[in-house]
Amino acid sequence: MTEQIQKKLSSLDEPQELPHQETLTVWGLAWPSILNNLLFSLVGLVSIYAVGNIGTEAVAAVGTGQRIFWIFQAIIMAIMAGTTALVARAVGAKNMEEAAQVTRASIGLCVALAFLAMAIVFFSGESIINLLGLDEETKRLSLNYLYVLIVFTPAFSISMVISTSLRAAGDAKTPLLIGLFANVINIFLLLGLVNGKFGLPLLGTIGAALSGGIAFSLASILGIGLWLGNYLIIRVGQSGSLSKERIQRIIYVAYPAAMEAIVFQLGLLSFFWIVALYGTAPVAAYNIGINLLMVSFTVGGGFAIAGATLTGQKLGAKNPDGAMKSGYEAAGMTVLSMGILGIIVAYYSRELASFFIDDPDVVNYVVNFVIIFAIIQPFMAIEFSLSGALRGAGDTRSPLIITLVGLILVRVPLAYVLYKSGLGVEWVFGTLIADYILKAFLFMIRYRSKRWMKALSD
Repeated sequence: MTEQIQKKLSSLDEPQELPHQETLTVWGLAWPSILNNLLFSLVGLVSIYAVGNIGTEAVAAVGTGQRIFWIFQAIIMAIMAGTTALVARAVGAKNMEEAAQVTRASIGLCVALAFLAMAIVFFSGESIINLLGLDEETKRLSLNYLYVLIVFTPAFSISMVISTSLRAAGDAKTPLLIGLFANVINIFLLLGLVNGKFGLPLLGTIGAALSGGIAFSLASILGIGLWLGNYLIIRVGQSGSLSKERIQRIIYVAYPAAMEAIVFQLGLLSFFWIVALYGTAPVAAYNIGINLLMVSFTVGGGFAIAGATLTGQKLGAKNPDGAMKSGYEAAGMTVLSMGILGIIVAYYSRELASFFIDDPDVVNYVVNFVIIFAIIQPFMAIEFSLSGALRGAGDTRSPLIITLVGLILVRVPLAYVLYKSGLGVEWVFGTLIADYILKAFLFMIRYRSKRWMKALSD
């Protein structure tokens, strides 16, 4: 990155009046995001329930397809880090026109990347799935699921950009309403298309992919309609948003986040591959366990969004002490809430798992997996909240490095060593403890250093 671009990152145009004057708080920003994420988690649970009626292979297939899908969404999601940081800074500096322009540019970037992801999947999707060592039926179902879902990537991208920009501007309620609209439709279609209810055709795992894709599309249509109609706090803005300068600004913040997301997803896929070496039952258990714990993860994600928004806005308003305080407040709330939720889910893990699948072996694996995750919830909470604050400040390089250390240098190698040693899959699940404790420690060191405050101004 050139010195010229770095200087432009900290410069904004003439201040403009904010369209809202209310005082933003961590909880005020977090609760709509938490509720929206809980709705999304509910969709995941409904998906597992619907697909679980088909069989263990179907559960494993949908989980596999989702993980590969999220690998290709990693770069698109990384653009959200750049969008959040730059929109929040612009809003903090009362420059709403710049916030609008960043939003337009982010939409253009994400749509282009979405079509690239589609092309890669259609040319290489089968080869990727073949690497995972799944049985033939699970591979077939995974591939069909992925082919359908990837088609809706452009719609997913547009919806994400609009929602991200609104949250960065301090409006977390409108994304909640859009998410509510989409998730209700998604749940209805999941129950209908997967199992052939409500007069809809029985499509199995393909129905699960279609339901999500249709929901993404409708959310995008609604978001675009509100945006183009100037009903949102983020306006359409003037033409010329896709300037070289603005694209460079977004990429400057986004590319470390993109690398982190890719590393994270590839690391998860590698870990998933090691779990798959133990058979279909552990794979299904892993997918069910993750969905059961989403209620906890969503809380952490909500506070991370709040921390990122407030950190960026306060730095934009030249208030570094306020930015530091916002991160600590988000961390405290996240540790408390995720810790409690982790204990509750672990306590009822057997009953919950039995509800979704009638397979004793899978249920036992789920219980062990969830208990391990319950232990590490406070450490995950620190990572969620402080990494969100760092990204909101524009410091996307530190999370990249810390993710590399924890996931690639600790979790995956240790898991493989344990597998080769002949130990059970529970030991592989246990590598999560070392991973998250180490990352929590490193995030605390980075945050206390305060060097992240200069990420966009050096």
